Amino acid sequence: MNPKTLPILIQLAASALLLATLLAPAQAQPDARALLDEFAEGLNSLSAKFSQITIDAGDEVVEESTGRMYFQKPNLIRWDYLEPFPQIIVADGEQLWHYDESLDQVTVRPQPAPGDSPILVLTRPELLERFYRILPSDRPDRLRFEPLAEQAEIEMARLTFRDGNPAMLDLFDPFGQSTRLTLTEIRRNPDIDPDVFEFEVPEGADVLEGL
Repeated sequence: MNPKTLPILIQLAASALLLATLLAPAQAQPDARALLDEFAEGLNSLSAKFSQITIDAGDEVVEESTGRMYFQKPNLIRWDYLEPFPQIIVADGEQLWHYDESLDQVTVRPQPAPGDSPILVLTRPELLERFYRILPSDRPDRLRFEPLAEQAEIEMARLTFRDGNPAMLDLFDPFGQSTRLTLTEIRRNPDIDPDVFEFEVPEGADVLEGL
């Protein structure tokens, strides 16, 4: 990952856009919606390996990275980017922390509302109709949706299931760039140490306050 580029969670935190008429959920893809409800039922925590790839409008790969993510209800998230540049993102319920090890730099900003983070739809499907417009899909295992709020950084999100689990989350921005997050080795309701969601600024690191 380019160290000058904030990873996916911070990009997701600002995702919203202005679009046309709201489609009723019944007009969307009921099978994929049912898969989402089934996956989230009884889910309190989640861990998985992830890979992330970003492709520009010219179909050139501009970023590739891998790591592990952790989630605890209601809104605690941690992303450990391992390759190619170690980075950490922690959403602790109040603040969103981003540590870039190669720059020895920490960025902190208020944690976005749940509706601004499509990844939370995986574990809180009740957010879907509240914050997003569901779109028609050509596959029963795929859910397409757009944020309802104004001022977007992405145009559309696409969630694909495999064997009953969310396998891929694709994000498309207005400039033709797409980012794909692929989840593997998904564990439901693991015991996660609360310290995982607490971030301590490394000694000597620069701290920047974001908006």
